[in-house]
Amino acid sequence: MHIDLRQDPDSVCSVTTGAGRFEGRQSGEVVRFLGIPYAKAPTGKARFRPPESLEHWAGVRSADSFASVAPQLPDPGLYPGDPDAMPRRPMSEDCLYLNVFMPVSPGPHPVLVWLHGGSQLIGGTSRPVYDGSNFVRAGITCVTVGHRLGAFGFLELGRQLGTEYVDSGNCALRDQMAALKWVQDNIASFGGDPNQITLGGESAGGKNVAALMAAPAAQGLFHAAIVISGGADTVSSREEAEAVTQRFTEAAGVSASQLLDASVEQILTSQAMLLRSGIRKLPFRPVHGGNVLPQSPLSAIKDGRGASIPLLIGTSRDESVPVVQAMNAEGPWRHDQLSHLDPEALTAIERRIRSAYPELTWRESRLRLLSAEEYGLPSVRLADSHASAGNPTWMYRHDRGVTTGLFAGFSPHISDLSWVWGHLPYSHKLCEVDDLHVTVCSFVKEKCASWDPYSLPHRRTALFGNSRRVVEDPSHDIRRFFEATTDVFIERPSA
Repeated sequence: MHIDLRQDPDSVCSVTTGAGRFEGRQSGEVVRFLGIPYAKAPTGKARFRPPESLEHWAGVRSADSFASVAPQLPDPGLYPGDPDAMPRRPMSEDCLYLNVFMPVSPGPHPVLVWLHGGSQLIGGTSRPVYDGSNFVRAGITCVTVGHRLGAFGFLELGRQLGTEYVDSGNCALRDQMAALKWVQDNIASFGGDPNQITLGGESAGGKNVAALMAAPAAQGLFHAAIVISGGADTVSSREEAEAVTQRFTEAAGVSASQLLDASVEQILTSQAMLLRSGIRKLPFRPVHGGNVLPQSPLSAIKDGRGASIPLLIGTSRDESVPVVQAMNAEGPWRHDQLSHLDPEALTAIERRIRSAYPELTWRESRLRLLSAEEYGLPSVRLADSHASAGNPTWMYRHDRGVTTGLFAGFSPHISDLSWVWGHLPYSHKLCEVDDLHVTVCSFVKEKCASWDPYSLPHRRTALFGNSRRVVEDPSHDIRRFFEATTDVFIERPSA
């Protein structure tokens, strides 16, 4: 290992790893190495196949700018003109790159590896919120990972194309495991501790963290987990994934074999057509029933997979307010609005909650229902399963309302990201226990949170508002309507 850090606060720095030598940039106390490849480009004949290891290279490789993002359609944001939408970036199938933010101070430092969100369809590490500088200032080496998205990362083609493509529906998970393996092998060269790796993610990234907790090949690659607005329910059986593939090829008007040579633009166009076809929400998901995920993640975690991995899991109070605010009227539920339940089941639950609480407007009841269906109850189910298997678990809910814009007063989906990453300008000084960024940093370092662990039947949960308070089972009220209508919280419809 060799690290060459300069005294000049804005200078070129170099790190030598087993893969080769990189040059990044130091700015003050933070050193950034951007656009580091962790696997070969999944292009040409490698499309829809597992990532392949890189070979060692000679010379010095520049690591001072972000790599291209995975192919994706433009991000419309949570509302028209959303300033937090994924910025436009150059796209390429050559997208298996990561970034390392490291402290100047000598290590070894605990490591946070982060998987970005974006419905498995959009996003990337160059989104400004994923600047890891504040984690570095807390003494943490931060790694952000890019991977394949959409059809490139989640289209199951084994039945159509043969054994070489079995589990192609988990190419994105395989990318993430390759990145974790790279981190284990190389992070010491960046001052990180390979024995203290926390894997975190939000939204789709959080769901991928939950899937990796259950993946046999990921065991030992990380030592703690953070799942934000995720859960373990948003996965497909092999049959469901194959049904999505069938609808995709029909939308594309081509055979599965023709996808191997189709242009990126053709695949993205077909993806857009699929999403407009009335298919259920979030059709691109990890696939269980094969070698990567033999069981559904929730079943595997119930059975003890992920044993001894400390878990921090959280949601935001008003996750689905952007979707509900966009509804023009109280119409029937549609498949493409729901991630897990079918419309008939949610209609029955809605009747029960409206009968119990007639004072609620239709928007208020739908906000509670939709937030619970996609985010809240899958998170509770994951926490229940992990804690019941004897694993240390802590749960929180982000209740701070945003102060401006369409959702002022609400805490919508991703509104906690800036708090988690420490980017919000604080309007008043918070105690450390009230600060979500401090909580996450402490978890990465100590593998625990400062309130009582989550357990049944208490389900103790920390609520982060203007201050922090710990309550018991805050989901009980909404959860009972789901339990009274369905045998389990979540039932997955056919594709």
